[in-house]
Amino acid sequence: MELTRRQEIMAMLRDREWTLEELARNFVVSKKIIIDDLEHIARSVPRPARLLIHPPTCDACGYRFKDRARFSDPSRCPRCKNEHLLPQRFRIE
Repeated sequence: MELTRRQEIMAMLRDREWTLEELARNFVVSKKIIIDDLEHIARSVPRPARLLIHPPTCDACGYRFKDRARFSDPSRCPRCKNEHLLPQRFRIE
């Protein structure tokens, strides 16, 4: 039986951390589709496991987007306005 894309993403996230870009590139789909999948996975991952989100960080000043609730990547740092951000990473633990 073949796994769905969401099931494959869940299996991959159990193995290691992945960025939004890496997942989109791996499945050859847009980031928006992966964001939709991650939102669904966050609601449906079986307990006691959970989807962990390591927040994006500004490469220049070190600002961490720790209270960010969105799955999409921010465009720039609110503190220094730098656009070079380390992407958020996702994992299931």
